[in-house]
Amino acid sequence: MRERLCRAASFGIMALTFPLAWLPIPIASFIGATGGSLFFWLVKSRRRIAVDNVRAAIANGALDSNLNPAAIARRSFANLGRTAMESFRLLHRGFDSLSDRCEVSGGEEVEELIRRSRQEGRGVVFLTGHIGNWELGPPLMSRKFNIDISVVARTQGRLADYVLGRIRSQDGNRVILKHEGARVMLKHLRSGGMLGTLFDQADIAGPGGAKLLFMGKPALTTLGPLKLAARTGAGVVPAFSRRQGDRHILEIAPVLLPPTDGAREWLAPTAQVLNDLLGDFIRRYPDQWMWGHRRWKLPESRPNGS
Repeated sequence: MRERLCRAASFGIMALTFPLAWLPIPIASFIGATGGSLFFWLVKSRRRIAVDNVRAAIANGALDSNLNPAAIARRSFANLGRTAMESFRLLHRGFDSLSDRCEVSGGEEVEELIRRSRQEGRGVVFLTGHIGNWELGPPLMSRKFNIDISVVARTQGRLADYVLGRIRSQDGNRVILKHEGARVMLKHLRSGGMLGTLFDQADIAGPGGAKLLFMGKPALTTLGPLKLAARTGAGVVPAFSRRQGDRHILEIAPVLLPPTDGAREWLAPTAQVLNDLLGDFIRRYPDQWMWGHRRWKLPESRPNGS
């Protein structure tokens, strides 16, 4: 019974979103931004979280003091609305429908890293955050470097997993659900595979996270992807998406390489580097990051360190 209901709901979502995927991009962008802004005003709890987060970042010097917290928070929800509309386009029409509006900046060393990783069975780990339209990163990387990426995702429920899986399975990419375990991810990397995941939410960190600074405040930070890299020797490629008018720019930061001995001492400092890279990116484009979640929530008993 539950399976039949899930299939029916999946069909309903596909049918409802199909017309949205065929709207002209300027109209879809306007609808998405309007819907995101409306959500911001209607959902008081999320609005409060977002505004408080921006206000705190300004207070501790992580953002420009001249910014208006409510305006930045509202525009971040508008960005989420645009991202949703673009995701419907990916769902029904594939990456080709948006590829001419996407480009990669940087990453000159990544092509050589990929070549070596395939030869040596080390793999590559791509890391990003919830900024710009992060869903465009994997298919754009696939086209740019002629690779397939396995995207690591948390399960969101059967229906959401189905829809998000369709969106993320572009250009030969696939989804590995986090509960499938580290063994599956290690096997994939050791075969020279490419792994992509997000790292900027407290819930992503899980019990193995470290309490590190993010935009001037302690935040629970995942070490999982770095542990995989350390065990396999995989290079780590940070890459962050941003909007520029009606275009999407994926900026690739310098590659981070684990030590040859896989030392654990590399984990927390490297996770801090990733936090700092994303924090700097958010300072440049504060209204494109997802402020409406509790990024800085910390368990009472969690110690500092790795």
